[in-house]
Amino acid sequence: MGKRKTGNIKGFRHLVMLVVWGCAGFSAQTFADEDISKDETTPPANHYQLGQGLRLGDSGFVLGGYTSLEYQAPHSADLDSRLSLSHLSAFLWWEGSSRLKFFSELDSEDTLATGFRSEKGERRQTTLERFYFDYTFADPLTVRAGKFLTPIGRWNLAHADPLVWTTSRPLLSSNVFPDNATGLMAMGNLPIPELPTDYSVYASLGRDPHRDKDQDTFNEAYGLRLNFGVTTHAQMGISYARFTQQTMLAEHKKLIGADWLWALDGYELSAEGVLRFSSEGTYRDVKGGFVQAVAPVPGVRNLYAVGRLESLRQPEAPHATRVSVLGLNYRFTPATAFKVEYVHASYNINTAPDGLLASFCLMF
Repeated sequence: MGKRKTGNIKGFRHLVMLVVWGCAGFSAQTFADEDISKDETTPPANHYQLGQGLRLGDSGFVLGGYTSLEYQAPHSADLDSRLSLSHLSAFLWWEGSSRLKFFSELDSEDTLATGFRSEKGERRQTTLERFYFDYTFADPLTVRAGKFLTPIGRWNLAHADPLVWTTSRPLLSSNVFPDNATGLMAMGNLPIPELPTDYSVYASLGRDPHRDKDQDTFNEAYGLRLNFGVTTHAQMGISYARFTQQTMLAEHKKLIGADWLWALDGYELSAEGVLRFSSEGTYRDVKGGFVQAVAPVPGVRNLYAVGRLESLRQPEAPHATRVSVLGLNYRFTPATAFKVEYVHASYNINTAPDGLLASFCLMF
């Protein structure tokens, strides 16, 4: 009993530290905004703006990235509260005057963390998230070669913590398909009247360099994603993929996904759903989805309420894991955010976060 109280006290201290950091970021940004508002001159070409990256002279290279300080207070009495530098991610990209572009992302996970549990498989690691070259022939066709984010759904393509509404990720974005693919992709905008359409067609032959050791990466994959501008404020996407993964080369999988996004005046409604079929039979199939709603909190600028409902049925599982998320997101700027949420999970075989989560995210 005494040990649990000590853990709670430490957890409270961690949360206080996180709140203080968030307040400090808010104060610093407020002063920065005031200074910028006083300066009516046009900033120089190399003027740094938070979230826009730092231009390295006239080389064409830009250095940026993001970092996240995360606090977790699990429901389970067997797990202590923890504070961690969950992500320290560095971007390096190049955009010259030609049609060729380059982008890379190196991500360090749990660089610093309290209560680190190596005996339970937790590990600190640095992974190569993205490393690719783009060559644009015209608006309808850009060819990408290298390692890129798998174009399935919306969440996986906007995975940077400052860009998403919650600290926790939906289960289907981390348990159904690998985050990354290495190979070739053709993408572009199709000139369809009254129905703006983006497409991505890709092929991966595995060999994921500097991969995330916790992921079962592609051995071979082929896929397609289409995104339609249904109305001025709404988009709909569909995804299809056929693939095998490294741990089960003989099992062939097919995935069908659909997603939706509606956004207007700070309100947002999004949803994703997937069905994954296995050559091993229906007992190996996967199905799941989530619905997420965001709304501005009246009277408080930049504060948003977020709610999400999820369900995911994994192979051979007797029940689907169900997750409810209710939280707040305070966006100081588009590049900085403080998030706090309460997560409740039932039939939690997917080890979804369950308890209180909070994070301070900064894109630089």
